[in-house]
Amino acid sequence: MEIPSTPYVAVYGSNSGDWRDGIIAALAAAGLSWFAPSDDGWATIDASNGDARQAEIDALVAREHRGMLGASCVIFHLARRKVIGGVPTGETTLALASRCELGFLAGRGIRTFAHVAPDVEGRNYLWAQMALYPGWMTRCASLDDATARAIAFMRSLALKSGGAGAA
Repeated sequence: MEIPSTPYVAVYGSNSGDWRDGIIAALAAAGLSWFAPSDDGWATIDASNGDARQAEIDALVAREHRGMLGASCVIFHLARRKVIGGVPTGETTLALASRCELGFLAGRGIRTFAHVAPDVEGRNYLWAQMALYPGWMTRCASLDDATARAIAFMRSLALKSGGAGAA
């Protein structure tokens, strides 16, 4: 997927299932552009070959950061358990790269609506970090909450600029 040239919501977070699907459907129904950094280039990169494929990783990460930097706001989700179609797969993740991205968003002042699942290790630290930046980091109770807040935010931007989506 290409990074949109119009204002958009970026959808970032852990690789923990198909959680992005519902958010993308809600954004599309609201008439909003979106960007999710999913890229097939990651499919064959793992701990055993990462060093040899560093140049590819550099390009993938650069694209992901362009997607965050260009977004009007970000919906961010961090989960420990991988869930597909509402069913836990039994797989888990520490989501270390996603944790780095959340820190990047906080440090860059990018408007972010974040949900951290209750079973994520270190969640209290992440919640405390977000609380330090109330002007752009919002802790959300659920993905639905984060999505609703992002849609409202985008509509408020459209109203301020008199642009599309002001309805």
